[in-house]
Amino acid sequence: MRKVFKIIFAIFAVLIIIVVAFGAIFFLDLSAYTATNTKTLTPTGTSIGNALMLYDPGLSGATTRVAEKVATDLQAKGYTATLAGIKSAEASNTTNYNIIIVGSPIYAGAPTSSVKNFLGNLNHNSAKVGVFGNGQGATSVDDVAMIINAVPALQNGGSLSGAVVMKIGETEDLDARVSDFVNQLVS
Repeated sequence: MRKVFKIIFAIFAVLIIIVVAFGAIFFLDLSAYTATNTKTLTPTGTSIGNALMLYDPGLSGATTRVAEKVATDLQAKGYTATLAGIKSAEASNTTNYNIIIVGSPIYAGAPTSSVKNFLGNLNHNSAKVGVFGNGQGATSVDDVAMIINAVPALQNGGSLSGAVVMKIGETEDLDARVSDFVNQLVS
């Protein structure tokens, strides 16, 4: 009987450790600290401008894939696109860009804290700003409102109130959604 209780206690302890570890990763946004990579995509012809695509990779890396597609689409439209993690050196210098885009996974209806902090402190001068959230399921009408409500700078009267905001769901046609998002930014 004691052996059964020891096994049950061990299983319970392991489950508690897993829940605490997952909670720490999720709530402390630890994945953002791995986002330090940078890659520059140059167009085949003459560049018509510079775009900065910053992202928080999230736990699954799905936002990284969306960010790569956005940067590739901007490159195809003639922009020199810098794809960089939210904690990279490029994230601290947003000057000399015509377009600045920030992508985040959506957890509990809001972007990650690293993205919210970045957007709250962003000095975009005259650059067009785009924000996308990436999450499960298809986009609903309330998804964009939830992103805007989670970031005061995006709200009416905020410093980024004219930004293009979109949620790109993991079950949606990624190419079509990214194309729509980029077209709104470059028009």
